[in-house]
Amino acid sequence: MADSVKVRIFGQEYNITGDKTPEEIEKIASYVDEKMKLIAKVAGGGSVSGVPALTCLNIAEEYFDVLSRLDRLRAEHEKVLNESRQYAHTMEETKDSYVKAREQMDKMKAERQNEQNARRDLEKKCAEYENSIFDLQMENIQLKSELEKMNQSGLSARTDSTDGKDNKEK
Repeated sequence: MADSVKVRIFGQEYNITGDKTPEEIEKIASYVDEKMKLIAKVAGGGSVSGVPALTCLNIAEEYFDVLSRLDRLRAEHEKVLNESRQYAHTMEETKDSYVKAREQMDKMKAERQNEQNARRDLEKKCAEYENSIFDLQMENIQLKSELEKMNQSGLSARTDSTDGKDNKEK
């Protein structure tokens, strides 16, 4: 059990023992003393015997106001707690969505890179084919040129031989 604390409330001394520290007991006693003095002052020259009852009523009113405020604060706290849970849930969903989007984006980047590589390969093959076609066209031109030369040589030889026959007949 704690030591007894001597306090003065509304001009009377009391020895109070409790679970609180001596400083807390003195603070509470001082509060009650101030309330009683204030009520006595407000009540004017009325009966001193009514001051304790009015002080009790006044402190009880403060107590119930505090309880009411505490209930409102608890309700607000619960509301904030629920909103916080919802925000945390939304944040987790957003995080998961971000991770999935990031994975999808990375996959798309890899696919794009593969497509670019395939395109480069196709462009390279296309260039090779174009070069082959060009080479074939050049070879074709040369062969046509040779064929024309051969045809012209053959025509000249025929013409010469035909001219010779014609000359013999004449």
